[in-house]
Amino acid sequence: MSTRVPLFALICAASFVSLASAEPPRVLDDRMQLEMIAEHPAIVTPIGIAFDAQGRLLVIESQTHHRKEDYVGPEKDRIRAYVDSDGDGKFDAWSNFYEGTTFTMSLAAAPDGSIYVATRMEIFRLRDTNNDGVADEKTEIAHLETKGNYPHNGLAGLTFGPGGKLIFGMGENLGEPFALVGSDGARINGGGEGGCVYQTEADGSKLKKIATGVWNPFGMCFDPQERLFCVDNDPDGRPPCRLLDIVDTGDYGYQFRYGRSGVHPLQAWDGELPGTLPMAAGTGEAPCAVLYDHGDLLVTSWGDHRIERYTLEHSGATVRGRMSPVVVGDENFRPTGMVEGPDGAYYFADWVDRSYQVHGNGRLWKLSWKNGPPKNKPLSLSDAEKEARQLAQEFDLQALDSPDLFLRQGAIAGLTKQPDRLRQVDWDVLPTGDQRLGVLQALRWIGATADEAHLSEALADADEAVRIEAVRWIADEQLKRYEEELKTQLASGKLSAQAFPVYLAAIAWLQSGKVGGNSEWLSQKLLSDTATSPTASPATRAMAITLLPPSHPQLTTSKLTEWAQSDHPALQSAAVRTLALRATAESAEPLAKLAADDQLPIQTRADAIGGLACDKEKHAPLLTKLAEGDNPVIATAAKRASLDSGKLETANRPPLTDVDAWLAKLPSDTSRDAGWRVFMSDRATCARCHTFGGRGAKVGPDLTHIGARTDRRRILQSILRPSQEIGPMFVAEMLLLDDGRVLSGFPLHRLVEDKRELFVDANGKTFEVDPDEIMERRAAEKSIMPEGLPGQLTLAELADLLALLAGDQ
Repeated sequence: MSTRVPLFALICAASFVSLASAEPPRVLDDRMQLEMIAEHPAIVTPIGIAFDAQGRLLVIESQTHHRKEDYVGPEKDRIRAYVDSDGDGKFDAWSNFYEGTTFTMSLAAAPDGSIYVATRMEIFRLRDTNNDGVADEKTEIAHLETKGNYPHNGLAGLTFGPGGKLIFGMGENLGEPFALVGSDGARINGGGEGGCVYQTEADGSKLKKIATGVWNPFGMCFDPQERLFCVDNDPDGRPPCRLLDIVDTGDYGYQFRYGRSGVHPLQAWDGELPGTLPMAAGTGEAPCAVLYDHGDLLVTSWGDHRIERYTLEHSGATVRGRMSPVVVGDENFRPTGMVEGPDGAYYFADWVDRSYQVHGNGRLWKLSWKNGPPKNKPLSLSDAEKEARQLAQEFDLQALDSPDLFLRQGAIAGLTKQPDRLRQVDWDVLPTGDQRLGVLQALRWIGATADEAHLSEALADADEAVRIEAVRWIADEQLKRYEEELKTQLASGKLSAQAFPVYLAAIAWLQSGKVGGNSEWLSQKLLSDTATSPTASPATRAMAITLLPPSHPQLTTSKLTEWAQSDHPALQSAAVRTLALRATAESAEPLAKLAADDQLPIQTRADAIGGLACDKEKHAPLLTKLAEGDNPVIATAAKRASLDSGKLETANRPPLTDVDAWLAKLPSDTSRDAGWRVFMSDRATCARCHTFGGRGAKVGPDLTHIGARTDRRRILQSILRPSQEIGPMFVAEMLLLDDGRVLSGFPLHRLVEDKRELFVDANGKTFEVDPDEIMERRAAEKSIMPEGLPGQLTLAELADLLALLAGDQ
């Protein structure tokens, strides 16, 4: 039996597209020009890139990243040197500067001329002491001690900051426990918290953590004002990738212990939770490098095959970035590492293919200024930024009252500089919730105990933000002695829409220590108790109903029907949508009455009508009557519920390859509410695999936030041609069984009875396979997402679905 394809591999097509026939990247900045300076076989699968003091262009050539068994190439990664051997101003000769590493990620030239290298597991310094073009001195700077071994979620993102200090990142490490060890033996232990940013002296001593809550900080750089920027890859369900302004003690919200997806209530991605910081900008997919550019920033986007420029502007004590594309290529343009050369041009590596596996292709590009570089115009520090930096050196409790999150964070950093004084702060005399929240954050950063942090008082605080921060601390540290108090507050019916899922998730985490599995059952028990609680508020019950599976036994048809007729709009809507999603004969009868009830809100009635599609023949007279009514929302919902997708007229539609023609043809008058009904319908089948707003299945990626990551065009393209770009976490497998059958399904990586493997097919149905019956398995070239979705929907339905996913207003 062949070796199992790794879960995270992004599998390429059976044959590579010829680069000779590929469309060359387009430069959208008229001041610049692009030149390819090298390609395979001279350089393959390049990642990090840097110039040394002699002007040699050094490039990491990956040979080990998801290496296939039949891959032909060196056994270990190499750092290749590209030189101008004849002095004519062009690189023309290759040599090996260093080789022998595994999962090599980043290069950086130090102020002293040495070269720093980050692999997944270590950072070391290289020197060419005899100037023969080969590194002959290696010095360890830091290393990881962990069982984690995924190629690119360890150490990366090297850069040098003020005073020659080394800054680097560490990815989420799949939540595995770890120890990060500096050259002087200093250790930082962790596990589960997600990615972090660290600092050492140039020799690897004085290791300290700067910031936390990132995913995979692949690239970092400083601007002339000593702002530290980081590009951070996104977890599966919480786009977009991020450009971050990294500040001391900053918490950017992500923790791996609560799952990969990023949509867990105890995770934040753009400052959604108290105590977390927002991004400076959303970037293209899979950003690998960030580089200062004469006042702006350049970012390489592997997933969106482009180079992006971010124009910075002040936003209080931080900055925001506005993106404009500089270079755009086709799907064979995959920029990774980037560096400014001695000549002022930008040199960057190109992975070329969408495959995560090493594949034998690669290119290097030079992006230069036609008439010389523009004048350097660094963005000056705002008064608020200057104040934040000053506060980071002081002990100022009143500054915690600032509404500016980054100014507050400066004050928090200042509190941590005096840990003994911080521990002596009298909690009872702090006059505001903001001050109590800030002190709580600072105490957490310095590693204070629960008693030192006044967690009991914080959990009873009048300010909800303080309580949420306390709940986060309790969950992260598994402080089970607070569980009963969390349950009491959850059952009170007084929690807000933000606090409710945080408490729920924290209780389930305390009880199980897992996300999914038993934790999911515990969450459902808590939710069902809340949904049926006579003391909980209607709004709280509505939240609980929405988060429960429609088929949950506590959500009986009689109860849902009763709630659907309440006078509380949120409870009404949650109950009707749940009935509609059940798609059973039992639920259809009350739905028909609700659909005809003109006392209900229009959208609620439309949701009820959508639920009648499961038995359109039986309810044809009612649907016909409603379709002929005066209200356009009701009429449209009734017509769509009556539709037979096999009778749709699709002859005059554009080819699936012409996305722009489809965009032009789709109606502009759309409704997100109607889009939700399309998403959940049997004809669209989206909810069989995907989740939106807490509803649906969890086979494919959660699409709630997809509109924040990409534009309408890319979303529509994925609907029209789902196999064109398959996410690395969602590659299906083709299985050849010993009886000759060939099955296709997405592996759920769970074993059921008798250790049979569980898969899900394109219809969202699970099936089991005895692993001993599998003769061969390989990655499928097609997405598990059905190819024919556009043919199941009207153009108006497709437009509404696109409006929902893109987040149209």
